[in-house]
Amino acid sequence: MLFDVKYGWRKWRGQRGIWAVLIISLCLFCSLIGFVTNLLWLLSSDRPQWVNQISPLITVANQDFNGNLQPTSEYDIALLQQLSAVQTVASVAVQTAVVSVGIKEIPGLRIGFYTDTLLPLLGLPEPFSQQGFEAKKAILSSQFWHRHTNAKALSQLSLYYQNQVLPIAGVAPASMDKLGNIQIDLWLPDSYLLLDVPQMFTDNPSLYINSRGNRYGFALLNEAIPITQLQQAYSTLRQQTPRPQGGFIDSQFTSWLIDGVELKPIERDMLHKQAWILMVLLVCFGFIIFSSIVSAYMQQGIVRQSEMQLKLALGGDQKRLISQLFKENIPAFASLIIIAPILGYGILQYVSHIPVYRSYFDTGLSFNLGLWVAAVTISVSLYWFCAQIPMMGIMTTQFSRGQRGQMTKAQQRMSQLTIVAQLTVIVSVIILSLVLSFSEWQKYQKVSFSSDLYSYEPKVTSPLSLALTAQQLEGKWQVAGKAVALSSARFTALGDKGLQYKTLNNPGSSKPINGLYVSSNFFDLLGIKYLIPATLTTSSMTVNRTMASQLADELNLNHWQDTQGITLNVTGFYYQKQLTITGIVEDQLHFGLNQSPSPVIYLHLSAQNPLFAHRIAPVFYSRNSTPELVRSRINEWASLQSTHLSYISNGTLAQQIINTDPAGKLLFMTSFAMAIMICLLVVFTLYYRFHFAVKVQQLKLAILLAVGGQKDTLMLHIIRLNVSLMAIAALCAGLLMLAIDDYSISLLGVSMWQPMLWLYGIVFCTLLIIAITFLATKRILRHSISRLLQG
Repeated sequence: MLFDVKYGWRKWRGQRGIWAVLIISLCLFCSLIGFVTNLLWLLSSDRPQWVNQISPLITVANQDFNGNLQPTSEYDIALLQQLSAVQTVASVAVQTAVVSVGIKEIPGLRIGFYTDTLLPLLGLPEPFSQQGFEAKKAILSSQFWHRHTNAKALSQLSLYYQNQVLPIAGVAPASMDKLGNIQIDLWLPDSYLLLDVPQMFTDNPSLYINSRGNRYGFALLNEAIPITQLQQAYSTLRQQTPRPQGGFIDSQFTSWLIDGVELKPIERDMLHKQAWILMVLLVCFGFIIFSSIVSAYMQQGIVRQSEMQLKLALGGDQKRLISQLFKENIPAFASLIIIAPILGYGILQYVSHIPVYRSYFDTGLSFNLGLWVAAVTISVSLYWFCAQIPMMGIMTTQFSRGQRGQMTKAQQRMSQLTIVAQLTVIVSVIILSLVLSFSEWQKYQKVSFSSDLYSYEPKVTSPLSLALTAQQLEGKWQVAGKAVALSSARFTALGDKGLQYKTLNNPGSSKPINGLYVSSNFFDLLGIKYLIPATLTTSSMTVNRTMASQLADELNLNHWQDTQGITLNVTGFYYQKQLTITGIVEDQLHFGLNQSPSPVIYLHLSAQNPLFAHRIAPVFYSRNSTPELVRSRINEWASLQSTHLSYISNGTLAQQIINTDPAGKLLFMTSFAMAIMICLLVVFTLYYRFHFAVKVQQLKLAILLAVGGQKDTLMLHIIRLNVSLMAIAALCAGLLMLAIDDYSISLLGVSMWQPMLWLYGIVFCTLLIIAITFLATKRILRHSISRLLQG
C-alpha cells in the first residue's frame, strides 16, 4: 500500500499546486456544509428546550415600524381566545423594578409576571407548579442566584418586593435566564402586579394592568393552522373590537403572530435566510470544486491512459486498478478527514462570536457530531466518485500506441462543457454579489448626516427627577465648547405612537402619530433640511413632509405646503395641547434604512407631558472630533442630577442608522466572502486547466510555429476560443438569473434583472478569462520550437 501511495503522489508532480488547492477547498466546503446543516438543525425547532409542550403553539406580540418585536397588552392577548382555532392563551408581563435581597436594594431587575395558564400551556419545568403559583412563590433565575445572593441555601435567603416578603419556590433552569432578548431575574405570579398600580387607577386596577403594553403572549392551538390565516383573522378581530376606555391607548403597532415559542423572530429569520443563501452559494462552490476534481483527474488520466490500458492489455484486473487508485488517494482522504473537522470547529467558534448568533443562541452553538461525520463521509465519497469518472472512461478504451497522451474529441468536448458550466456558476455568483452590493450601497446613500455628528444616550438604573435648564431647552447649552441639541428619545426609536392628533374643527376620532420632543436647535445642529423654515417654540410644532402630505389629503388642500399655519389638537396619556404647524422638514430615517417614511411631528422639549417630563433623560447630539471628551463632560452634568444617570456614546448618528439593517449587512458580507472564495478557486483551476490544454497541444503548436505560424496569432486563436465559451456561459447565466428572479425578490427583496450590473459582471469575467488564457498560453509558448517538439 505504501508503494501505491508514493506512486500516486509522484504522479501529481507538476500539479501538486492544484492538488493542494482542491484539497483545501474541499476541506473548507466540507466544514461549511457541516456548519450550515448544523445551523439548520438548530433552527428546525420552533420552541426553546425548556418548553415541554408538543402541541402547536404560537407567540402573540406586536411589530413596530422598524419591524422589531414589541410587547402587547393582556387585553389584546385575551382577544385571541375568541378564535375557534385557539384552545387557551397565557402571557408574561416584563417589568423593571427594585427588589431587596436582605437589607440590600438591587435596582433595575427584570421581573417576569406570569399567568397561571402559562404552566400547563408551555409545560414549564420544576420548580414552576400550580401550588407555587397559588402560594405566590417567587422563582429565581440561575443568573440572579449566582450573582446577587451569598446564601448557601434558599431557606437562608430573604427577598422583598414592594415591601412584601417573597416566599421562594426554587431556581429556574439556566436555559430560562432569558425570555427572548430580555434577561429575566425573577419569576412572579401576575397577582403581584396589583402592588404597582398608580393611584389614579386604584378604583379599577385591572384596566391599568390589562391595557398596558408590557406582555408577551402564547396560545395553544387545537390543531396546526397556517399562521397567515390565523394572523388575518386576529387582525380583523382587533379592528372590530373597541378598546376599553380610560386605559392606555392603542400603540397602533401591527399585531404579530409567530409560529412556535419565538421571541427572537428577526434574528431567526435573518439566520434562516443567511443559512439558505449560504447553502445556495455552497452548492455553487461545491460544483466548482467537484468539476475541478473531474478536470484534474481527466488531465492526469490523459497522461496515464497508456499506462492503464497497457496494464489491462497485459491481463490486469479493473478491480485491482480501482483498488490501486483508491490507495493512491489515501493522502487526500486523510487530509480531508483530519483538516475538515478542525476547520469546522474553528468556523463554529468564530461564528459564535458574531453578534446575531451570540444574540440568538444564548448558550452558544452546539456541535452535532453526527452531522459533521455525515458531511465528511459525503465529501470523501463525492471526491472518490469524481476522481473515478475519467479513470473509468480510460479503462473502457482499447490500448493504442499512437495516442501518446493526446485528448480525444470526446474528452475535448467534455472539458469545454465543464468550463462552460464553471463559468456559468462564476458569472451568476458575481452578478449576485454585485446586485447585493449595489442594493446595500443604495441604502447607505440615504444617510446624509455628517461623519462628526455623535449622539449620547442615557443609561438609567433607577427612577429620575430631572429639571432641564432654559439654555438646554432652547439649544444654547454648550459642552466642551460645542453646541448640543437634545431629544426625548433615540433618533431611531420612534416606533411607539404615544400621541394622537386631530384638527380643531374635526369631530371625528383622533389618529395616532409618531412624535419626538426636541430642543430648538435640533434641526440646525443635525443638518436636517427645512422645506419651510421656522423656529420651534412651546406653542408650535414642525412636521415632516409625509405628515404634511397626509394632512393635505385629510383636509382636501391643494398642496402639502398649505398645511403651514394649521392648528392641531395633540393628545396623549392624560395630556392635551393645541399646537400650530410652523415648519416642515424632509423625511428622516427614524424607522431604519428599510422602512418607508411615516408621519412624524416634532414638538418642543418643554411641551412634554408633565406626568413624565421629569423622569425622562434626554438624548444629546453634538458635532465634534473628540466624542469621549464630550461624553465625560455630559457625565459630569449627569452626576450632578442623579447618581443613577450616566451617558454612553453609540458612535456617529450615521452609523446608528446603518446598524438598523444588520440582516442586509450580514447577508452582503456572507455572499461577498463566498463569491471571493469561488472566484479564487475558479481562477486557480482555470489557469491550470488552460495551461494543461495548451500543453497537450504543444506538439501541434510547435509544428504550426515551425511552418511559419506566429505566436501572437496562435495565442489570439486560443483566447478567441475561450471567449466564445465565456459568451455561451454568459447566456446560460442570464437564463438562470431570469429563472430565479421571482425567488430573489421574495427572499432578498432585490431583482436579479439589472442590465448595467450584468454588463459589469460579464465584462469582468471576460477580462478575467482573457488574462488567465494569456498567462497560461504564454507560459508554454515562451519556449523554443525544439523544446516544444521534445514535449
